[in-house]
Amino acid sequence: MPTQNPHRNVALCTSSKVYTALTELKHLEGHRSAKFLSLLAENLVRKGLLNEQEVVHMLDLVVD
Repeated sequence: MPTQNPHRNVALCTSSKVYTALTELKHLEGHRSAKFLSLLAENLVRKGLLNEQEVVHMLDLVVD
């Protein structure tokens, strides 16, 4: 049975928390992955580690 917030399991490392949260319910996997990556990109742009043009370029590579 799936848990509501599998990423709250303190026994998991960071990568396992992300993986578990994104893949726990297969019908939500694509949506969760897209939401996580959009929040990650927004955070990186806000912190100045990426700019919006770089994000758009990466999206062009994904879409093509």
